[in-house]
Amino acid sequence: MNKTILTTLCIFFFLYSCKKETNDVPVQISTGLYDSMLYEKTDIQVIEIAYTTRPNFQQLQYTSENTKQTEIKQASLTAKMDIYLPPNATANKKQPLLVMIHGGGYSNGDKNAWQNEAYSYSKAGYICASLNYRLTQNGGNQNPQFRLYAAQCALEDIQNGIRFLKKNATTYFIDTSRIIVFGGSAGGGLSLINAIEYDASFGSNDYIGYSSKTQGSIATGATLINDDPASQQGTLHYDIFDSPVLLFHAKETDASTGATWTNNVIPTQQAINNSGNTCTIIAQPNMTHTVVLELGGDYWQYIKPFLRDRLHLEEL
Repeated sequence: MNKTILTTLCIFFFLYSCKKETNDVPVQISTGLYDSMLYEKTDIQVIEIAYTTRPNFQQLQYTSENTKQTEIKQASLTAKMDIYLPPNATANKKQPLLVMIHGGGYSNGDKNAWQNEAYSYSKAGYICASLNYRLTQNGGNQNPQFRLYAAQCALEDIQNGIRFLKKNATTYFIDTSRIIVFGGSAGGGLSLINAIEYDASFGSNDYIGYSSKTQGSIATGATLINDDPASQQGTLHYDIFDSPVLLFHAKETDASTGATWTNNVIPTQQAINNSGNTCTIIAQPNMTHTVVLELGGDYWQYIKPFLRDRLHLEEL
């Protein structure tokens, strides 16, 4: 079978599966750049960059669990990201970008949580960026209003991180037409919310003229239909222009959040699909929370065709 026919079959399978639950194994695409780890860890250049600064709300916030004790006393906070640059990213050959968002209930976590995944993808030729963002004591769970504030601060930072990367695309050799956001747990929620509410009106845009919209969102351990104030009706506005979603979730029940396949995952998929956008859901084992989404891992068979389709990798 020639490459053209095989590619057509892969795309047909993905489009057919976009609006249904699936655990079927997609048609496999040959290994190579973007599909397998061609480079060594030592080939990857890792750069830590500050990307946004905000006032510290009553000294209740910080940007990492590793710097909490110092930052919580500061009047302002500066969030940083790690950028992983593979050797195939050059001024003459810009590369796709994967943005990675750690979890931690808006109160814990650090960008290093996605280090293994970032290396796995950058060794295959993707540029990766793992972001810290503002965290809040107790995740803002003191009351619904504070919880919403914590989530909105985190989302504002993540969206400014995406805009920063777009503005500095020439510096970091990023193809801004090929960006996917990954996230787990609270980071999965932020990835999903950015897909639906990119350039949210409540946040400040540090980089005027640049949008946080991307070509897709991949999440594990999160839904959009739940009891969290950040996901309530009226807060999110679904439409056809949103970013497509690949959603991994425990079937039947999430061990951490208690969210269920029936009450939370299926309604999330329906809300997205009914808008004209697309959501593919993949079942994780029952009573799991998040799963590892690294290149070549247990769930790579589902991630690979999503990246290939959304990033138009066959054109590179």
